[in-house]
Amino acid sequence: MASEASRRRFSPLTRPGRYWILRAGVLAAGLLSLSALAFVAICEYRNSRDQTFPTDAEVRSSWARAAIWILSHREQVMNDDNAMLWLFVREAGRASGDERLSSLFGEYLAKQPDTSIWRYVFDPDERGAALLIDFPDSFPDYNRFFVYGATCNATARADPAVVALLEPSACGSTVSGLRNPWCRTHQLMGLRFVQKSRCEPEDVTARTVAHVQDGIAAELAWDFRVQDAYIQKVMMLMESGRRTAVKAVWLRQILNGQGADGGWDGMDRITPLSGNRALYWADGRLYPRVLEQRPSNFHATAQALYLLALWLQRADTTGPWS
Repeated sequence: MASEASRRRFSPLTRPGRYWILRAGVLAAGLLSLSALAFVAICEYRNSRDQTFPTDAEVRSSWARAAIWILSHREQVMNDDNAMLWLFVREAGRASGDERLSSLFGEYLAKQPDTSIWRYVFDPDERGAALLIDFPDSFPDYNRFFVYGATCNATARADPAVVALLEPSACGSTVSGLRNPWCRTHQLMGLRFVQKSRCEPEDVTARTVAHVQDGIAAELAWDFRVQDAYIQKVMMLMESGRRTAVKAVWLRQILNGQGADGGWDGMDRITPLSGNRALYWADGRLYPRVLEQRPSNFHATAQALYLLALWLQRADTTGPWS
């Protein structure tokens, strides 16, 4: 039987016991840090590795299937009032010369009331600057920014959300982009409206645009989750003149995410499971989730359609904000 002295000597409360607990804690922290670094390295490799770009034939085939999805889901997409998605459809039609898409956009626009503030997103004009705009509390910050950029409206300019999004640092660090992967792309969309409408000093806006583009490219370098926001990031780099920053692996992963029906569901499937379920990276979450498999949707597909139209057009800067 151990002596009383022996039990005291090896008790966690004694100095030797605390030493070993401390060492174990340091070792555990070190292992966690190494695991985190290894995970980041794997992520960066997966999303930055060298690959060959898809051929024009591959991109054109993918684009054609996406266009068919949009056109064959006419009733579904007509019920979606997201003006930005319709802007992408219009511009995809213009970039590709596809009259079917232009006609579909015309049908959508004909349904919109003349008093809709979103008409200025499609065709900015000076009347928007004279409006007295009072955003409802539920109006998202980025939509306020889009409206300001499309109208240069003074009352919209005074909105705190607009003031914040005019700043280069509005979306925080690169790590912040993991939690909200749409922040910088939404900010860049608004800034591109501001550029076209010349709402702010051009040199200031150009510097902010470059800063946000750099942030998006940094996120794409290691955020491998090929979700809706991933498509949006590559699309906005293309639209805003950073085609040369787009890596082949990004474009290939987007093409690989296209569904058999020609559309995208905006999720990154890790592995299929039983019962029409799968393990996904989805909805900007930082952890994978088991979800029912979703059908393709207008949001992800319209963005991919526009991205591929821009890629085939081979212009560094194009689109509605040029």
